[in-house]
This record gives sequence, C-alpha cells and structure tokens, in this order.
Amino acid sequence: MVWAFLFLLSAAVFTAIMIFERRTVWSGFFLLLTAFLLGVFLLSFAQANPRWFSEHLLFHILLDAELIFLLIILVAYPLVLIPVFLIGGITLMRREGFRFRNVLSLGMAVALLVFDIFFPLLFDVRTPGTAMYLYWYATLISMYFIVQLVSFGLSNFLNLLHFKKNQGLSYVVVLGCGLSGEKLTPLLRSRVDQGIRVYRNNPGSKLILSGGQGKDELLPESHAMANYAISKGIPVQDVMMEDASGNTEENLRFSARMMQGSRPRFAVATSSYHVMRSLLIARRQKLSCIGYGAGTRLYFSLNAFLREYAGYFRDSRIAGLLNLLLLTVIYLAFVFHQVG
Repeated sequence: MVWAFLFLLSAAVFTAIMIFERRTVWSGFFLLLTAFLLGVFLLSFAQANPRWFSEHLLFHILLDAELIFLLIILVAYPLVLIPVFLIGGITLMRREGFRFRNVLSLGMAVALLVFDIFFPLLFDVRTPGTAMYLYWYATLISMYFIVQLVSFGLSNFLNLLHFKKNQGLSYVVVLGCGLSGEKLTPLLRSRVDQGIRVYRNNPGSKLILSGGQGKDELLPESHAMANYAISKGIPVQDVMMEDASGNTEENLRFSARMMQGSRPRFAVATSSYHVMRSLLIARRQKLSCIGYGAGTRLYFSLNAFLREYAGYFRDSRIAGLLNLLLLTVIYLAFVFHQVG
C-alpha cells in the first residue's frame, strides 16, 4: 500500500503542475517519478498477489509495459544513445564546421564511452578502493545529470502538447535565430511557418516577429521574417516587428512591451528543442504564454538540445551546484562509514 500511496501522490502532484503551471522542469520529473512508482507498485503487488494479478489482464499489461520500457532504457543507454550522439555529432561538424558549440553531441558520446566502457576495463571497480569509489561517485553524479536531462526533455515535450487549435491567443511571438544574407535560414523559416500556423488557428491575433540585426546580417531578422510572412498571405496590419533584441530574454521582454492589454495571452513559436527554455525565461519575466515548436533535423536537434540543457543548468546554477554539493556530502559520508 505504501507504493500505491506514493504513486497516487506523485500522480496528483504531476496533474496539479500540468493544470496550474506546466512551465517547469518539475513537470517532466514528476512524470518520470510517477511512471517509476507505478512500475514498483505493480511489481510489488504482483509478487504479493500472483494469482489475482494473473487473472486481471489490464494490470498484467501495465506491468509488462513497465518492464519492457525499463529493458529498452537499459539496452538503449549504451547501444543506442552512444551511437546516436556519436553519429549526430560527426554529421553536425561535417555540415556546419568545427566549432565549440557543435561538439557537445560528440563530447557526450566520448564521455559515455570513457565512463561506461573504458574506465571499467582499465581499472578494478569491483574491489573497494580509490578506483571503485571514484567510479561510483561519477555514476551518482552522472545519474543526477541524466535524470535532470530527461526531466528537462520530458517537460519540453509536455509543453509542446496542445489539444485545441484555437487557444484564444492575442499575439504569436516568433523568435529569430539568424539570417543568410537577407534570406531566412531553413531553421528560421520553420519557426515563422509554425508561427503562421498558430496565428491562423487563432483568429484576431497579431504576429510579432522578434529579432534584431547581428553584426554579420544585412538587415534585422524581424524585417526579413516580416517580408516572408507577408509573402505567405499574412495581412500587413497583423504583422508587428521587434528589431532591437539580441537574445531570447530580450526577444520576450521587448515583444511583451508591444502588446496591448494588462496581461495578454500569447504564444511563443520557436524550434522544438528551444521551447522549454523560452517558456522558463518568460515565466521569470512573469509573462503568461504557451509554446509551439517547429521541427528540425535530428542531427542538429541533438546538439542543440544539449546546448539548451546547458543553458538551463547555467540559468539555475545555484540550485544545481547546491544539489551536487549535497550529493557529494552524502556520498562522502557513506564512503567514510564503509571505510571506517
């Protein structure tokens, strides 16, 4: 009954978060925790009541699904995740050049290879000693980052879900991301196309195209975005341009100043991997909004998503560092207890 209570409590917290404020990484964390507690509850119940459990097909299917999911995670971690990051990182650098921001995916693959394969082969991690304690400390810290990364990804996914096309929006803000000369890059074009779809699903809304002019750009991003939107049939009177911003925080703050009304409801249209962090920034600015994501190529999305997570960790670094410090203290206390 304890596991059933914990499962129901976690499910209730997750539901409350989704109803009142889904723009938080806690939404993904509690979805992950709820799924885990459901599996533990079903497994413990099956062990205690094997006959009853076998006679109720629905619960049997749920437990099988949980076990299959766990098996996929255990197998996918070394056999799928490493090759995906490795191939994605190499593809990204081949197509877009060797830059620091483009090596995150490849770096993740190398780190996983070193940690999961080479370190256990080179050192004895089964016998108590320095190598074992270092290995399990690295495992603890990596699990913290993996859980946080998965929670961030799940939260991003949850914020992409919208069950109604017409959300009663007053404005749709499209975030800029760079030009190629005077033309939109494929990435930026996909964002504007997504913004246009949301605008058309919300009659009476306005389209705010947000983006200033970079040093290597011939005109402000918002002007090129506006030209493209108008060429797609958007009425000129429904197109607004915010051309002073240089990053996502300024995109949102400057765009909000152009809106009329005390607390206008608006949507942010950006790349799918960028939605969660955009919404977190908007929440810090006390702006009421939802997010829509435009699709991007897989090889680019993997690296970009890791950059977004790194940006999230930087934005919440105080809490993150305190959590890491707490985990380190607990682990050291455990080690000293074992040694003593």
